[in-house]
Amino acid sequence: MSWTPSEEIINLLREQLGLDDVFFTLEKVWDREVGIEGVEITGYKNGTIFARTQSSVANYEITIRKGEIVKRLNQYISGQKIKNIKISIK
Repeated sequence: MSWTPSEEIINLLREQLGLDDVFFTLEKVWDREVGIEGVEITGYKNGTIFARTQSSVANYEITIRKGEIVKRLNQYISGQKIKNIKISIK
């Protein structure tokens, strides 16, 4: 029986959940660049940021400012990795 190193398992889980280095960078700059309280990032995968809020007003504001927000957040990571933001109301 062979063991799988814990680092390998953690990396696989991070990849499946979309928790890569881009996610952690985005999480650090999200509040400062977006400026809307009560919106939290829940994941990042294939160029899409997943976020949620309890406020329909915050949902609407993110929706109408999506292009601006994507552009500002892409400044923190190399290239144009972010393409979209999907936000849901919890």
